[in-house]
Amino acid sequence: MSFSPYLRRLAACTALAVSAGALLAAPAAAADGPALPEVRLGAGKQSARAAAYATAATVRPRLDVDGDGVSDDLFRDVEGRVAVTLSRSGQQVDFNIQAVDMAEVFKDVLAAGNLGGTSAPELLTVSAWGVLSLYSADGPYGTTRRSWAGGGWNAYNKVLAPGDLTRDGRADLLARTPSGDLFLYRATGALTGEPFASRVRVGGGWQAYDQLVGANDLDRDGIADLVARSLNGDLWFYKGTGSPSAPFKARVKVGPGWNAYNQLVGADDIDGDGRADLVARAFDGTLWSYRSTGSGTFAARAKYGTGGEALRFLAGHGSVPDYGRHSVLASAPGGELYEYGELANGRFRPRTDAGYPGGWSGRPVFASGLDTRDDAHLLKLSSEGVRNLDTDLPVTGTWAGARLLVGPGDLTGDGKGDLLTRDGSGVLSLHAGDGKGLAVAAPVAVGPGWSGYDRIFGAGDVTGDGRTDLLARDTGGRLYLYPGTGSAGAPFAARVLIGPGWGAYGEFAATGDLNGDGRADLVARDAAGDVWRYTGTGQAGTAALSSRTRIATGWGGYTYLG
Repeated sequence: MSFSPYLRRLAACTALAVSAGALLAAPAAAADGPALPEVRLGAGKQSARAAAYATAATVRPRLDVDGDGVSDDLFRDVEGRVAVTLSRSGQQVDFNIQAVDMAEVFKDVLAAGNLGGTSAPELLTVSAWGVLSLYSADGPYGTTRRSWAGGGWNAYNKVLAPGDLTRDGRADLLARTPSGDLFLYRATGALTGEPFASRVRVGGGWQAYDQLVGANDLDRDGIADLVARSLNGDLWFYKGTGSPSAPFKARVKVGPGWNAYNQLVGADDIDGDGRADLVARAFDGTLWSYRSTGSGTFAARAKYGTGGEALRFLAGHGSVPDYGRHSVLASAPGGELYEYGELANGRFRPRTDAGYPGGWSGRPVFASGLDTRDDAHLLKLSSEGVRNLDTDLPVTGTWAGARLLVGPGDLTGDGKGDLLTRDGSGVLSLHAGDGKGLAVAAPVAVGPGWSGYDRIFGAGDVTGDGRTDLLARDTGGRLYLYPGTGSAGAPFAARVLIGPGWGAYGEFAATGDLNGDGRADLVARDAAGDVWRYTGTGQAGTAALSSRTRIATGWGGYTYLG
């Protein structure tokens, strides 16, 4: 029996633990790679607690689960673990969200604040399938069972909980569509039934920002504020007005250079002065705090924590959440399969056995986000159809004539990972997934002319709009981007040329988000066995991918990457 890559990482005892880039000629028995870097958060919060009480700070914490008046740091790590660092003690503990499906890995977790007027703060989870669920914290170790759930939130690429925008004492929500429309959902005070009123459109053009942070009250006027980062790294301050119909004043520029960080986080009041503050994660995993001085200005940064490269996100982060695969599969000449899991700093963790020691033949398909576990499934295409090797069951569907199988993730906008096939005549077809990796709908033709590509691959959102994209290299070495639309009938917009010269690479692998900024990246191996990372930038055309960075050497011994 086979297991999912996530379960294999937990169970494998025959993996060869070598650092990314160090490949031995003959794999031998060994254990899993070393543990994730230790996450240390909250520098300065111990003194902040006393200061908060002394100054009777007015900013309301959105996630105070230990009851000391200061927000705690909730995070999800790259293995799916949800934990919280408590401000009272500095202790880090697992945080159990009492979901209906306890195996589900949420696309995002929001520290909503006090929605119902009780002493306990509320949390919201966003599922891959667009279900928003409401929970109340039940002390420092978890939540009660959910009190409300609503569907349709996959219409948005970003949902955020900024605090009280309307000055009614209740925390509210904001949600942004891929096209850039921003909507306000006012809290009603109910935890069941209708916890949010009908949405109100705030305005358009918000797709210009790749980080959108609900910052709570930055200037101590009792109204929540917003900060937003442009693709060029400029940070902007949106002061809250308290008006439900026009909740923000005109933006004010904070300053440039904020693209030095892959994630910005609304951290509430760190220093006890009554104003909410920011935390920023650098690409190396170091976390920095920026204390608000009011009206969108910040003091010089101070170190807030380390080990951030082990985190998928901190609650309150501003990036578009990604979902799906976060690793690369590599095959050795003897048939062994190895998996390189990612950190959030653009690097791989040591490889682990993918569960088929010496027994694999053919090229596997590592399909992204087919179920609720935020992982990838291992599939195999043969003359008999497609088989899910994690469940050892066939994937029910119509596979006649399929010559190529691709699993890039959710193409239809329903949150369920889909599959693509290409037949012998070059027609590409979409097979919508069932959310379990066991069945697909009848194929829908995307179009002809795809036989001109020798590589078609993808694993998530390259452009930063929350929709799954596709990459394809033609036989002349030119690489193209097909931006996703979220439409089942026409899943891709017109192709965009990224550039020529990609024939120098023998292997490609779509990795999902490798550097922690919420956009999908890719790696490519050259003839020398060096592995290069190209990160998604959110820019258009030839600027869609960054210049390359070498992240590993010695991978020439692998027969292929996937």
